[in-house]
Amino acid sequence: MNAPAVIFDVYRFGVFELDLRNHELRKRGVLLKLEAKPLQILEMLVGRPGEIVLRRQIQERLWPETFVMFDYSVNTAVNKLRSALGDSAENPRFIETIARRGYQFIASVEASRPFAAATGANGAFSSIAVLPFWNSGRQPEMEYLSDGLSEAVIRRLSQIPGLRVMAWSTVLRYKGRELDPQAAGQTLRVRAVLVGRVTPGDDGVSLSAELVDAETGWRLWGEDYRRGRDEIQLLPEEIAKGIAAKVRPQSTPEMQKALRKQGPYNPEAYSEYLKGRYHTHKLSRGALEKSVSHLQLAIEKDPDFALAYSALADAYVLLAFSALLPPREAMGKAGAAARRALELDDELAEAHASYAAVTKLYEWDWPKAEREYRICLELDPNNAIARQGYGGYLMALGRIEEALAEIRKAQELDPLSLVIGTEVAWNLYMARQFDKAVQQARRVLEMEPEFPATHHVLGLALDAQGLHEDAIACFQRASEQTGAQQNTIAGLAHACARCGRTKGAQAALKRLMVESRERYVAPYLFAVVYAGLGAVDETLTWAEKAFEEHDVWMIWIKQDPRFDEVRGTPRFRRLLQRLNFPE
Repeated sequence: MNAPAVIFDVYRFGVFELDLRNHELRKRGVLLKLEAKPLQILEMLVGRPGEIVLRRQIQERLWPETFVMFDYSVNTAVNKLRSALGDSAENPRFIETIARRGYQFIASVEASRPFAAATGANGAFSSIAVLPFWNSGRQPEMEYLSDGLSEAVIRRLSQIPGLRVMAWSTVLRYKGRELDPQAAGQTLRVRAVLVGRVTPGDDGVSLSAELVDAETGWRLWGEDYRRGRDEIQLLPEEIAKGIAAKVRPQSTPEMQKALRKQGPYNPEAYSEYLKGRYHTHKLSRGALEKSVSHLQLAIEKDPDFALAYSALADAYVLLAFSALLPPREAMGKAGAAARRALELDDELAEAHASYAAVTKLYEWDWPKAEREYRICLELDPNNAIARQGYGGYLMALGRIEEALAEIRKAQELDPLSLVIGTEVAWNLYMARQFDKAVQQARRVLEMEPEFPATHHVLGLALDAQGLHEDAIACFQRASEQTGAQQNTIAGLAHACARCGRTKGAQAALKRLMVESRERYVAPYLFAVVYAGLGAVDETLTWAEKAFEEHDVWMIWIKQDPRFDEVRGTPRFRRLLQRLNFPE
């Protein structure tokens, strides 16, 4: 007897999902190993829930030529099936034995087509999180590969029109944790979650990827990939296209453009690029120097590698902001790398974001910077870092409402990012919404009490409110956590000066002076300290020096509340004019 006609592709019961197209059984989205005969019996039973499937019917379909050993064979198969389901003959939840007749599936069954049921009639959903791929090789030196591939998939998916993609810095917090994809998706407020497992080998890599519905926990899509070392670079694009075919069944020109083929890259260059990106995220001096080294090596191996040039520009910008290199050196190299990336690929969103940062922070070409940010966000509307940068651009120009709206969009894309959460507080501080800045900073500290940048911004907001002693405590805590970063020392000095603790302010100022003999110290920070001390001429002299050196902090001088007492002077107004700030 033939099995009844199957109307649906997927049957779901309890925490299990039976996929009849691929002949797979999954538990909470995880594939179970089950031999063919037990799986075929399950397909017969689940296709007719509540009905008795006779042993004779099973024999005719699965063992038509076996008579003597049939009883043993079917009993063995059913026992293996029950073992996979965690079921028992004595207290059945799924399969009940009907004595001397057959079997009956007694659990409630939901039948559907995979994407129509899970995501709507057209198979589309609007939000996804790509959790950090698991490095199953257990080789710490290969973490760059699993992280790099995860981030690259995010970058590719984020360019699909209408799809909201969680940013890398948010999902990075899930790295190395035992995960329930459904719970993670609900926490992140996305409809789908992509999980993956990377296994490096001597001659290449294996990658297993699965897409899970965050509402139901069911598997929506999955694929296993095995690629040689020369093909690793192709994996992010292949995965993104596989998901795109499911989440946007009707391809559009915009989608085809978003998923356009990039590369091919030199395989060794791509490996160095992934290592460079991996170290960039660590942000320490040593890590940033490693990042530059790997990215330069990537470019040596592939001089036409636009992504590597863009990443190199970003690394140099971070070196400038961290005062690890003088701005003329760091930003000059950043600008050259960003321009080369655009020459190689003017449709690369990251290249436009990198160039926007250079034109904003170093060249002070405000119209060009805005144009570059807008192009980037047209190409990749899910780029949280670009939205963060654009929000900062708008705030620097005093376009407060636009700035706050943009940084909130960045936060929606990257809700667990401590950096963006702190950036929201910083922008509220620059907007002189000090109460809200304090509230936002404290919300970030609830997520991570030891994040020094947030203590720094909280100190700024408290200082502006006149709560100088509380501000000093915040700066001291931030200083202890960072080994006394220059901007924190300046903030501490300003707060001490504001509450009459002149000796403390002078001691912090001396500390910056001594440090400036050994390494670069941003002149803007000296101007901040002198502004706290009420020394108008010294404040303006150091601000002018910051202008001459193209100090990257200078973009904030138009809005920074710490300069309010010198804002009305002719020298300060002339300085703003020289910075090309629009009226």
